Amino acid sequence: MSKSNLEAKQLDLFKKPKLKKEHGGSHAIFRRRARRPLNLRQSHHITMKSHHAVGARSLFRHKKLILLLMKKHSAKFQVKVYEYAIQGNHIHMLVKAQNREGLQNFFRVIAGHIAQRILQECPLKEAPGGAPTKPTGCQKNQRKFWSYLLYSRIVSWGREFKIVARYIQRNTLELLQVIAYQPRGKTRPQSRGQPRKQPGNYA
Repeated sequence: MSKSNLEAKQLDLFKKPKLKKEHGGSHAIFRRRARRPLNLRQSHHITMKSHHAVGARSLFRHKKLILLLMKKHSAKFQVKVYEYAIQGNHIHMLVKAQNREGLQNFFRVIAGHIAQRILQECPLKEAPGGAPTKPTGCQKNQRKFWSYLLYSRIVSWGREFKIVARYIQRNTLELLQVIAYQPRGKTRPQSRGQPRKQPGNYA
């Protein structure tokens, strides 16, 4: 082996593994529970989705409640919410936290309280024969209301942050019919400005 090849191989041994940036969503289906990657120096794009959020349980119909819970718990856990979009069956947020425990608690508490309050007002109906409705989405991480484990993705400052912020703003403008809806499929905003097909997020 030449000296240059040997040096290259030695350098490879010291290279840091590529850091995982996203967690949850449909990525969690049939996968072993792993530690959620968080970076307190960066912001995080989070998404919560429910197949049960239709009709009276629509998240948009409960927007006032969700905003109150968001304001209360972001202050309690020292989480700054830069952008949010409350859709019919999913919620987007772009947030940053002061500490890891606060961010984890914010994720857990806001998801739990939104589900609890909506189901108190609009309980899930039983299927014919008295059996509970068949859960959809992630079976292992199935919650009573949310279809998937909360999706989170680390977002770098600068260009990527601006793209994600615009993406969330567009969701709201499309819902309010201020701008025309553009079908995206299962995509997420990319740092280069082009959406890539990806199974763990929601338009």
